[in-house]
Amino acid sequence: MERVSRLFLAALLFGLSGGIGAESDEKQLPTLKAPKVIKSGPIVFPKRALSRGQEGWVELETMVDQNGRPYDIVVVDATGHPAFQSAATRSLENTTFEPGEYKGEKVDAVYNFKVVFTLHKGSAAYFRPFRRLFFETVRSIDEGNQTDSRSGLEKLEDRVKTFYEESMYWTARFYYERKWGTATQQLLSVNKALGYREKPSNMDANLFQKLLWSKLELQIELRRYGESMRTIGILENLDRVEEVLLSQLVQYKNSIEELRQADTAYLVQGVLNKEGKWNYVLLRDQFGVTDVKGVINEFQLYCQRERVRFKFEPDFEYTLDGTNGTCSLWAIGKPDTEFTFIQL
Repeated sequence: MERVSRLFLAALLFGLSGGIGAESDEKQLPTLKAPKVIKSGPIVFPKRALSRGQEGWVELETMVDQNGRPYDIVVVDATGHPAFQSAATRSLENTTFEPGEYKGEKVDAVYNFKVVFTLHKGSAAYFRPFRRLFFETVRSIDEGNQTDSRSGLEKLEDRVKTFYEESMYWTARFYYERKWGTATQQLLSVNKALGYREKPSNMDANLFQKLLWSKLELQIELRRYGESMRTIGILENLDRVEEVLLSQLVQYKNSIEELRQADTAYLVQGVLNKEGKWNYVLLRDQFGVTDVKGVINEFQLYCQRERVRFKFEPDFEYTLDGTNGTCSLWAIGKPDTEFTFIQL
């Protein structure tokens, strides 16, 4: 792969970086102050979802400019009716922020925004027919009956209405894919089951912790080390985590930090989803892409202090300047495009 400083000008203009984790961010960005919501935009519950009694959530990522206005909004993940995504995006577009600050100066900064659409108090509704079908489906999975398991999942999906039922449906999906699916499918399902929450909320605390551990193990298996550091941080802050498990988290964190500083490159297999997107939290400040089977049009980098988009160039190495904290990379192109991502 030819070494070309493709982002040299971008680094001068935008100041990109590839740090990871809270510890590294504090060293690189000692005075970074993240944007803060001043006034949230109105959330309009979509009529189509309301008529069905359906709940859901949307996870968004945006940049906030120096005047406190959001821009370059992307949907990271979502559940429930598709109209929830449009409603959440409109709410974010009309949200006003206190802008981020770096060394006392206002700067553009990244912000993660989650909108939950609920109809039931606490979103804990878990209706009896759904509950009965959930346990029947899980029993079929445990017994290895794939046909009945698949049928049960289809029936569960048709019955999902509440936020809590959504979580339990994806939990069942995770159990199914743990037995018959791929690691990538398992990670997608466990993310949706957890709803990107940092606390158990209405989910059983033991189940929440078990799913988080599964998520961490899958992230490490799939070499999504930047995301692993975030999950480790959530687990460290949970109540009633056994000392032996906390010790294991420290070992994971140290191993990932050693990998971040190592000279050896590592590879990650990537596939653009049905919307033509793929996301990866960078561990290092150099990367490249090769063995593309399909089409990648561009990259978008969301760093703590800057965002930049640039055209994909095959077999180029990209170097970030290491001043802007954790960066999340989005590859955009044709759905189902396969490729090898390289952290150098």
